[in-house]
Amino acid sequence: MMKKFKVYLKFLPPLVWMAVIFFWSSQPKVAFSGNYWVSFAFFKTLHIIEYGILFVLWRFAFGKKNTAGRDAAIIAILYGVSDEIHQGFIPGRESRIRDIAIDAIGVIIFWKIILSKVEIIISNSKLLKRVFFVFFDG
Repeated sequence: MMKKFKVYLKFLPPLVWMAVIFFWSSQPKVAFSGNYWVSFAFFKTLHIIEYGILFVLWRFAFGKKNTAGRDAAIIAILYGVSDEIHQGFIPGRESRIRDIAIDAIGVIIFWKIILSKVEIIISNSKLLKRVFFVFFDG
């Protein structure tokens, strides 16, 4: 019974993160700065980070499966597409293909550059190993 529970538990972090993204995407747009370019850079950086994190969480959820990186990238990017569609229905928000591209860039950056650093940090930390073992089978 515990093993079956653990199989489902590893999918909890990426699903919770998807809910967080959905919540924030449902909010009316706010300005970060009076300067358009500062706000633009800030929010597009957030896109890169939030979808990069989503990719990493799915990557760990899929464990040692050979296609884990590819599968995680596909899910994260498709969720970015669905999120942009969703934003098209929110007053004050807009749906842009450009944002899907930025989300995909975040996935690629986290996949090709940051993921290896995260794995090194986890492998060197007893606490993080325990946390990741609980959720992702180490």
